[in-house]
Amino acid sequence: MSGDGNSGSVLLQQLANLLKRGLNSQPQNPKLSENLQINLKLNNQNYALWTRIIRVAIGGKSKTLLSHLTSDPPDQNSEEYEQWEQEDLIVFSWLIQNIEPALAGNLTEYPTTKTLWDALAVTYSSGIDKLQTFNLHVKANDIKQNDSSLEVFWITLQGIWGEIDRIDPNPMKCPEDIKTYSKIRSEQKLFQFLNALDRRYVPIKREILLLEPLPSAEAAYAAVRKEAAHQSILGATINDTRGIVAGLIATETEG
Repeated sequence: MSGDGNSGSVLLQQLANLLKRGLNSQPQNPKLSENLQINLKLNNQNYALWTRIIRVAIGGKSKTLLSHLTSDPPDQNSEEYEQWEQEDLIVFSWLIQNIEPALAGNLTEYPTTKTLWDALAVTYSSGIDKLQTFNLHVKANDIKQNDSSLEVFWITLQGIWGEIDRIDPNPMKCPEDIKTYSKIRSEQKLFQFLNALDRRYVPIKREILLLEPLPSAEAAYAAVRKEAAHQSILGATINDTRGIVAGLIATETEG
């Protein structure tokens, strides 16, 4: 009986070792032959948007591969170099696949993903942030709904705000100053949103601006959208909404 027990233990150990080797032999990252296509190819005009989308796409495949965009390679004599090199080729190929062919043909000679990524940053972003910031602030102030749907207009405006926040972040260091600056930016967004709405929303805009404290742009949008739906479904007019907006925004804030 003891011999059978020992044989069983040995067999279990062998199975465990085989399973362990089998699991370890499975690729932990996507294969070199895999493609990664996003619905946007890098050109001379869309670098900022392209970098955000391609980073999300790479992270969706494997978060560990994102490090190839920013980290230098290990020593070529180290044990991990071969695995690193294969992964780097994967990410490099993904970048090239998502660059306009006219540009990609001149970028294939970079030795690593990081050198390619850094070269793109130098080519398309260095020295123009202030000009980009100015242009984005102009867009945020000049944008109008122009009879487009609230949803499409709101998404467009949020895209502009997001880009401003990325290249012109809160510069304050003190917590109290950070809070004050954030409040100022929040009011700017609210004013830009209300100013851009079509004239049919004038009564709602007036009511929102009478609130104390002023709501966020997000809360104001939620209120306007609900009021627009109320008008459409129940046949109410925008002028009938006085007092309802405050309640909607209060509910939004509590949520």
